[in-house]
Amino acid sequence: MKHSNHIRRYAIWLSLVFTTGIPLATSASHATTQIIVYQEPVSNNKAPRLADVAADAFKSRLNRMNFMVLDTATVSRKVGINASTASRNDVMARLPSIRSNYGDVLIIFLQSWLHLPASRNAYLQSNATVVSSATESQIVSSSIDGEGFLLPRDCDLDCSQILGTRASRQIAETLAMRIGKLLNSPSGSMAHNGNPINKVEFDLVNFNDDKQARFIDLLINEFPGFLKIVNMQQAGPRTRFSYFSEAPNKKLQKWISISLRELGINPETGADIMVKPGAIQIVLTTTNKSRGSIGNPLKYN
Repeated sequence: MKHSNHIRRYAIWLSLVFTTGIPLATSASHATTQIIVYQEPVSNNKAPRLADVAADAFKSRLNRMNFMVLDTATVSRKVGINASTASRNDVMARLPSIRSNYGDVLIIFLQSWLHLPASRNAYLQSNATVVSSATESQIVSSSIDGEGFLLPRDCDLDCSQILGTRASRQIAETLAMRIGKLLNSPSGSMAHNGNPINKVEFDLVNFNDDKQARFIDLLINEFPGFLKIVNMQQAGPRTRFSYFSEAPNKKLQKWISISLRELGINPETGADIMVKPGAIQIVLTTTNKSRGSIGNPLKYN
């Protein structure tokens, strides 16, 4: 693997990030994950007010799950979108403007509508599609059908919307919880080509500036399937960031060993590498430092 000329630029960028004094979080939090929810219109929707009720409940539930749900109207005005009439294509076309103003965000397209069959056994349906502004591709999609509720024969449209309000909130909250869990799953989303996205929290410990810059350059420019790095933080000798890739941990572990050797580090004697679902920690150790008794290799081989 060759080093690109952007290592020096990346090292400078890293130094700027680190001098901001961002503290290293002691526990996982999703408050930094920004979300914008756009309601997608449904043709012949007989109860549009229920869609508004569902959208409010959906956003409220995500907020309570510690996601940062941005105000759709404010974002839309800032980037030149008419939130009330915008189609998915309109929003997708403005993703560069959204990124420039708000950084990496997740766009959720939400649809909710009421079904009124002749049997009067009405039911609600909602679906949500999540798109990453960073990769401009779909990462999560889910839909849910609510339990039916019987409408009185003399129940008109206003009556249907009143009776459906509670059900609309319930189905939207259930869908929001499902989407939130999928987003929090280390490998619960899909890239645009259908491959699962592996989200890994990297911890690099005891890397000097040069080795760290070179290693991260390899992660970005040489590892197949790389998508993005976000939330770069540093505290003392530890650097942490979220790494998104289409490569599974098994391959990442193999490539990490190759990369460390390229940096002049023997992964067997110069580093402790821990790989588990959702997390990879690499601790550089003192060269030739003993890690404990050699034991009895004749008996335990």
